[in-house]
Amino acid sequence: MAKPVVKKEYTLGERIYLLEILKGMALTWRHFVFNVKASFRPEPHTVPTCWQYPEDRTREISPIFRGLHMLCLDEKGREKCIACGTCAKTCPAHCITVKKGKRKEGEEDKYASKMYCASFDIDLLHCIFCGFCQEACPKEAIVLGREFELAQYTREECHLDKQKLLANYRKAKEEGKLRPPRKAVPVVKPPPKPEAGAPKTTEGKAGKPAVAGKAKKGQVEVKKAAEKAKGAGKAESGD
Repeated sequence: MAKPVVKKEYTLGERIYLLEILKGMALTWRHFVFNVKASFRPEPHTVPTCWQYPEDRTREISPIFRGLHMLCLDEKGREKCIACGTCAKTCPAHCITVKKGKRKEGEEDKYASKMYCASFDIDLLHCIFCGFCQEACPKEAIVLGREFELAQYTREECHLDKQKLLANYRKAKEEGKLRPPRKAVPVVKPPPKPEAGAPKTTEGKAGKPAVAGKAKKGQVEVKKAAEKAKGAGKAESGD
């Protein structure tokens, strides 16, 4: 259902457009003067001014920034990627191409799994840096680092192959720019299923299990027998 259109009634000051324009210009000029004064301070930038890049490179990069791609290695220096193709299927820009290869005997120190990526290509000109490949990877093999200077002079330089991706990881590791590992999500285990032949139980209002089935019928019969015995006792005492 469409929202009803409510007509706004403007005041006399709002109807005079020149007065509103002067108010906006005064606010802009006030911010401009403040930023100009702050830009002459020799101390580090603590106010919202223009960052003097590339002369000043001291600005910290956010830990969740998604920059240049890299293929990660495990603690033993082996490739984590198993060439499952999940990243290529998840990519909305279709910029990832993965080819699978099988590990040979004697290559256990190079690849962590029996299957590895024979080739891994990423076209940065099509990539939108959404991070879906990183989130979908089951082995956390592909990561978007913090490198943001990606401008190149040719289209070929914007094409990342497997060797470039591994080199990006080694460079980030040497410079200490690797992302911290993601925290494991706790898995809630379902309640155990009752064994076959065991009486089913349900939770009551007070949180105590209520017996169902044959046990419940037995309680009813015991209660009736107690009432009969109580009635017979009253009759004898009356006699």
